[in-house]
Amino acid sequence: MRHAKKRQILSNLKLMKKYLLTFILLVLITKYGKAQFIDKYGINIGASYSDQFWDYKLISIDNPNKDYKIGFLAFLSAEKKISKMFSIRSEIGYIQKGFKNNVEMTSSDGTSAGVNKENVIFHDLAANIGLKITPFDLKFSPYMLIGLSADYMISYKDIIFEEQGSGLKFNMYQSEIDKFKKLNLGGLIGIGFELNDLIYLEIEYNPSITNSYSSKGLDIKDNCWGIKIGFNIN
Repeated sequence: MRHAKKRQILSNLKLMKKYLLTFILLVLITKYGKAQFIDKYGINIGASYSDQFWDYKLISIDNPNKDYKIGFLAFLSAEKKISKMFSIRSEIGYIQKGFKNNVEMTSSDGTSAGVNKENVIFHDLAANIGLKITPFDLKFSPYMLIGLSADYMISYKDIIFEEQGSGLKFNMYQSEIDKFKKLNLGGLIGIGFELNDLIYLEIEYNPSITNSYSSKGLDIKDNCWGIKIGFNIN
């Protein structure tokens, strides 16, 4: 028990170190970046809407894919205008991905384990870079984003089910998730509206390019939508 506790403390310290280094980097970017090459920078927050595609290659399953769940996202953004119509926008931040379970487990006595519709949550650090296209120079300007996204899973929350007869508890997806790739790449497709260069509302889609998991019998890919409201600080 002591060794397990010690390992948990060391793991938490490593995680805190990652967060601290990320925070310091973001502060430096925010403080010094604008003076050198950034036209505007800000923050956006919103909701993610994610699931996963489970492609069983050797067997046929009626409903292999997981269901959508709602999560939270928050990013710092920086933007550089390269022409009247085009800008480069980069983001770094945090996003919750995962899925809602649609498989019900039963105990040895046939009773439901009550895990259907519970969420598996991935806590990811994420970065986006995209070409922002603003065709009209208006007070309330529509725009489009095309680019790439990347996310790195720092931790996850699995679904736990308990066997009623024995009282034993089991992780439902741990055996698969522990084999997931931490880093994944995806596309970035978005549309939005910006008011006076100060506030914007945006919807984006991140189709996965890489597999989170791949074997002879199963491929797993993330799938994520997002809606967010942003504020340009400068």
